[in-house]
Amino acid sequence: MERCPVCNARWNGKRICHRCKSEVGKLADIETASDDLYRQAVAACRATDYTAMMDCALRACSLRSTPENIQMAACAAVMSRRFDMALGFYKKLACSEQDNSG
Repeated sequence: MERCPVCNARWNGKRICHRCKSEVGKLADIETASDDLYRQAVAACRATDYTAMMDCALRACSLRSTPENIQMAACAAVMSRRFDMALGFYKKLACSEQDNSG
C-alpha cells in the first residue's frame, strides 16, 4: 500500500494514517497475507504440488486481485487441468488490464 485509501496521503508504514487517523494497519496485514500466499504458491509449483499451488493461489487472489495473483491462479488452474477455471482467470485478467489502460 502506497497511499491511504481514505484520504490518499502517502502511507508512512504505520497502522494509523497520519493525516486522517484511519486504521490502515488491517489493510496492510491483508496485503502481507496475500504476498505470503503468493510465495507459498510459487514454492508449491516448484515442488510440483499443484493442489497446494491452487489452494494458495486462490486464497491470495481472494485477498487481493492483483495481476500477479490472477496469473498465478490461472497457472495453477492449468497445472491442475482445470481449464474452465483458467479461462475464467484469463478473462478476469484481460478485463482488469483493459480497465487500467483506458
